[in-house]
Amino acid sequence: MRITRSQTGKTPKKMDRPGFIETPGRRATRSSTQSVEPEEREMSTPPSEVPTDSQSVSRRRTTGKVKEEDVSEGRANDSAGKKRRIVDGWEEGLDPKVDYSGHFEFGGSFGVLAMMIGFPLLMYYMWIGATYYDGKFPRPAEGQSMSDFVAHMGNLVYEGAFPTLKAWTIYWVFFIFEGACYVLLPGITVMGRPLPHANGKQLPYHCSGTWSFYLSIVLVLALHFTGLFKLYTVIDEFGSLMSVAILSGFLVSFIAYFSALARGAQHRMTGYHVYDFFMGAELNPRMFGILDFKMFFEVRLPWYILLFTTMGAAAKQYEIYGYVSGEVGFLLMAHFLYANACSKGEECIVSTWDMYYEKWGFMLIFWNLAGVPLSYCHCTIYLAQHDPATYHWNRYFLVALYVAYLFVYWVWDTTNSQKNRFRQQERGTMVFRKTFPQLPWQTLENPKTISTDAGTKILVDGWYGKARKIHYTCDLYFALNWGLITGFASPFPWFYPVFFACMISHRALRDIQRCRTKYGEAWAEYERRVPYLFIPCIYVFHPTIPGYPKARFPGVVVFSEIYQVTGPVARFARQIAGQGYICAAPSSYHEFTGPEGLQYNAEDTDKGNQWKISKKLAAYDEDASLAVDYLLSLPTCNGRVGATGMCLGGHLAYRCALDSRVKASVCYFATDIHSKTLAAGKNDDSLARAGDIKGELLMIFGKNDTHVPPEGRDLIRKTLHDKGVLFGFYEVAWAQHAFIRDELSKGRYDPAISKVCFEMLLELFGRTLKLDLGEHDGKELKVEDVC
Repeated sequence: MRITRSQTGKTPKKMDRPGFIETPGRRATRSSTQSVEPEEREMSTPPSEVPTDSQSVSRRRTTGKVKEEDVSEGRANDSAGKKRRIVDGWEEGLDPKVDYSGHFEFGGSFGVLAMMIGFPLLMYYMWIGATYYDGKFPRPAEGQSMSDFVAHMGNLVYEGAFPTLKAWTIYWVFFIFEGACYVLLPGITVMGRPLPHANGKQLPYHCSGTWSFYLSIVLVLALHFTGLFKLYTVIDEFGSLMSVAILSGFLVSFIAYFSALARGAQHRMTGYHVYDFFMGAELNPRMFGILDFKMFFEVRLPWYILLFTTMGAAAKQYEIYGYVSGEVGFLLMAHFLYANACSKGEECIVSTWDMYYEKWGFMLIFWNLAGVPLSYCHCTIYLAQHDPATYHWNRYFLVALYVAYLFVYWVWDTTNSQKNRFRQQERGTMVFRKTFPQLPWQTLENPKTISTDAGTKILVDGWYGKARKIHYTCDLYFALNWGLITGFASPFPWFYPVFFACMISHRALRDIQRCRTKYGEAWAEYERRVPYLFIPCIYVFHPTIPGYPKARFPGVVVFSEIYQVTGPVARFARQIAGQGYICAAPSSYHEFTGPEGLQYNAEDTDKGNQWKISKKLAAYDEDASLAVDYLLSLPTCNGRVGATGMCLGGHLAYRCALDSRVKASVCYFATDIHSKTLAAGKNDDSLARAGDIKGELLMIFGKNDTHVPPEGRDLIRKTLHDKGVLFGFYEVAWAQHAFIRDELSKGRYDPAISKVCFEMLLELFGRTLKLDLGEHDGKELKVEDVC
């Protein structure tokens, strides 16, 4: 294959690029990837020359951004020159007790030390605010010195949260009882994932969570109604129980760490003791050969305690008011569903990141013993300590919360089931259980996958064909609802949503980095097919250049006309991608409808025009910013981004240029700029903000365009001159509006002028964005002789 200078970006004005052959792209539908047949009609732009993979990811706007970075293939050379893999921090053939990755999480030793000190203090601070300050932030009183304030806080902890013998008894009787249930109650045994450092050994996991869960509920209810142990004791003794949990977290962490060192059971140690204590020493700690501590701590302790705390709040409310409010009922439903899901699907947890990779250290131990159950529960604590009249929601809104929550729970439950059952099917360990509830679409039949060099497969079907971390999206929705149900009078119920958003984003990045290292090109292909991390809404067209696996491409945001991403817009984007650009085409009206394009008829024209002035200007700008974020997050993007669009999309490409990260924009017959009538209120500030444009701008109009009359074009040109914008302005003598649309354009399509304008776009993008080919891989081109 021959690479020309124009492809390297050294001679951007040379548009002919011999040596490349066009291949049809693929467009991913909602559930699978299907080929798109070539259009049997004249294209609106020249034939594309770089093979592209195209896809549509059809959903709503994403709320999360992914930081992408180049990673190596995770291989090192041994003394004989043979490449050895680094698998999850362990290098093949070397000591599994040593972490060879050189990577530190959470800011290393200083970061984890701050977390180990700071989080228990934060837990006490929130408890004091919830208990003594009516749910508000504790602050020094007027005239009170900081030292007196700190002493006062300490005294409140001593008086209200002293770890009493009663609290120790409640906590550890529960702990030991659940441990006994784990070992003694019936269940199923499933095999864990093969451990690479142990020659593929698989550990057995006894899963008795369902029996443990329902037996625990029956017993606590029996204790409550017989008067032996009132459920609301958990609320009344919350401070003391929290102190016991915190102390237990430290105590168990020390025992786990030094026990592992004494037994020589440590794994992936860095040699930094504070960091290793936090991350853990032992990978698979067990007792009696059956009680797996990580499994035990993950399911039973945190989520059961959280549920029983909420049950205590319901019991307390009934004791005082004679009824249980809808808000407490909502939390009771939410916490029951979560704890029940963890129990009924316990066998699915075996293949998760926590069980397979994370070591048993302070992070997992303290978090499961104290952090999760006694900080995530501030929504419950707030409702238990306040009169229902102070946080009462409208009945209809409350019903909507219940219904929406149940729907998202279905998505979350089936998402996790699809992933974990796929892994079980892959290993031949699939077990069907008649646990409650069994929901539709939990198991995928013959799912689409991507094979990896590691011999495993990546699931790209079901929910995981729509977003790579959609289960995290559901988790975040749950967290937000747990805060929302309490209202906004106290900040502490909102701690969990805020903390969880930060934590889960960090965790997602850790997982992404690990998967890129482990799976290499297979993971890159997964990211190309499923570009969204949390919530799937952009059509993506990605180029490939045979022989250049490390090529990095510029990105281009392609904005559509009022009909969304139709056939002409998709072809336009694909042909830009064919010249060596990653194209992302957002669905402009995802707030009102799905990602599908509208029809070129009167009814859908009216819809498009109405939605154009119904959508808020900030929402248009957010779409553009998120599209740029997405392109920059791709490891195959070279960090340079442009924008283009037609009609409404021309205006949006202009507004996208207000983002300083956008180096160049090409705006085809951009509407509403001159009249300031874009978006809700029909009073946009696009012309007024022209001075914010830092990149180069190219404006293209037809002189016979009635949508942007001559005086409108003159106003745009004059404003750009006055604001000092670097721009080109091209008016085509005989062209009308929509002259590049090659389908149902009512006779306005002009292929010759479209080709000239496309050359102008390529000249601007080629000069300002450029393509980075990287080194050739040295492989000979395999000639395919089959049609």
